[in-house]
Amino acid sequence: MTGGEEQAENGLRPWEESALDALRFHWGDAYEIEASGGLWRAKRRDGLGGWIEAAGPDGLGWAIADDYQVKPVPRDAGDRM
Repeated sequence: MTGGEEQAENGLRPWEESALDALRFHWGDAYEIEASGGLWRAKRRDGLGGWIEAAGPDGLGWAIADDYQVKPVPRDAGDRM
């Protein structure tokens, strides 16, 4: 790969790493967020529901926002599990 498109050890390109970091910064206290092999997913830290999946970071961000709007995740949910 050329032009800054090298993949990190986890298989993500630099821009994908940045997108993952941004999602975790904004939503990481309420959702467990991961990306691998083109699949982006998140799981509520309060234990409700299953994995939310998307094909990219933008789609996952919107899906998380939709889920959170329906039923907000308590921001201290990770402390209770």
